[in-house]
Amino acid sequence: MMWSAEVVARATVRRQGEGLDRERVAAKVVEAERRERETQQQLRSPGGRGPYDVDPEELADQWVARHAEWRRVAALMSEQGWTVYAPEQDV
Repeated sequence: MMWSAEVVARATVRRQGEGLDRERVAAKVVEAERRERETQQQLRSPGGRGPYDVDPEELADQWVARHAEWRRVAALMSEQGWTVYAPEQDV
């Protein structure tokens, strides 16, 4: 079974985000935005990839999804007034 980029992003963010405060979540949003931009640039640039490199399109999709998920978590924390992210409360 193949997992979608969104499902993988949600699982990753839930795992990495546990216990992070708003400032650290905001830093994750910035990092994901940068990585999304970099992977999109890599996707548009000419050049090959080695036999062990990740598919650039798949990697770009993963960072788009992760960026969206970190933004969602940041918004949820703000809406709910959470000081730290708790995956068990994020339904």
